[in-house]
Amino acid sequence: MALRMSTRNLILAAVMGLVMTACSKKSGTPDETASPVGDPAPAAPASERPRLTGAECEAKSGVVVGDIGDGAVHRADYKCADGQAPIASIRPAEGEPVAIEGSVCCPPPA
Repeated sequence: MALRMSTRNLILAAVMGLVMTACSKKSGTPDETASPVGDPAPAAPASERPRLTGAECEAKSGVVVGDIGDGAVHRADYKCADGQAPIASIRPAEGEPVAIEGSVCCPPPA
């Protein structure tokens, strides 16, 4: 019985060692988060964009477009549905709740 238990432990240890070896990250492979050479750097946030409230945007016949959660409206190269750049970023008016994802003011539809 003691021999059988030690053989079982030996086999279990060997299998676990093989699994751990097979699943370990290879040091010779490139980091998956590194961008390939020649890719452009991510665009900077559009902090230079003017800021309007939702009401100010609509007063200029603009359309408030919310971010879907991917941060796209915060990129400098973001385009509205009609291909134009946003007029402004939306900021909350006094006493309004702050939108978590953010919004932009797109030009009036043509």
